[in-house]
Amino acid sequence: MKRKSIILHVLLFALIASGCTNKTTSLNNSGNSGETTKPNEQQGNSNGSNTKPNQNDQSLLEFFLPAGSTARYQGEGNEFAKLDIDFAHPYENYVILHENNGGAVIRRIYKIEKEQILKMEEKPVDLHEDFPSLQDINAMEPIGIYLKKPLNVGTEFGNWKIVEKDVTVETPYQTFDHAFVIEEKGDDFVNRKYFVEGFGEVKRESIMETVDEEYIVTSTLESVTKPE
Repeated sequence: MKRKSIILHVLLFALIASGCTNKTTSLNNSGNSGETTKPNEQQGNSNGSNTKPNQNDQSLLEFFLPAGSTARYQGEGNEFAKLDIDFAHPYENYVILHENNGGAVIRRIYKIEKEQILKMEEKPVDLHEDFPSLQDINAMEPIGIYLKKPLNVGTEFGNWKIVEKDVTVETPYQTFDHAFVIEEKGDDFVNRKYFVEGFGEVKRESIMETVDEEYIVTSTLESVTKPE
């Protein structure tokens, strides 16, 4: 049981930590006050689309929801797999997310470059903590690469690799075409993220194998709220 707990902690990307238990996340300075959109109102790829986008020609900012949006994810396999994620773009070329799993609020800061997205910060914070200043963020050293072009099978960055393209992903929100999948593998675990242009991550999947059984934890897009 101790081994299971440790691995699941890793597979959920350090989301299980002590902290805020308020499930409704509200980003300071985010201006998040919109209404839930229906799938046919949301920009991006939808079920039945015959258009195959050239993702390498697009800005990597397209792999985040607009500022002020909130995405809710249905969780299975672990009590902390259910997520609320708020999006803010307070400074040019930077995106800040607050990710609330019911046990902690994780702040993630990303820098958008032409060919890659850098991870600048990933840590638990208080729900009402102010954003770092632009000066403070500019002084940060990147802690990794979140996504990197070309968005083709075989591209590697850190421990991750693009392993599939043009994948159909079914979620409670809608069915997406033309997703691509990145994967991180260890001796006894596999982590996957499914990306769709216009939305970003629409599904996370973590699989741990033991001698006796397999544990699967998923977070799958359930709803999207956008500002008016």
